[in-house]
Amino acid sequence: MASNHIIRGILIGGSLGVFASLLGMVEMGRGAAWGMLGGFFAGLTLARREQQRADKAKKSMQSKDNE
Repeated sequence: MASNHIIRGILIGGSLGVFASLLGMVEMGRGAAWGMLGGFFAGLTLARREQQRADKAKKSMQSKDNE
């Protein structure tokens, strides 16, 4: 499941980098590369947050079952 977030982050980040290059902010290759790198870390962060939420919900369900 984490790979879905990471791939999505890379694609969105890369497209934002290309868009920034079309606006003349950076060179095309550099914008795409920096965008993909940022997207990778954003996707990694989203995957970790979702995993923590799932673990917290699982722990909550187990504690309710024990009562």
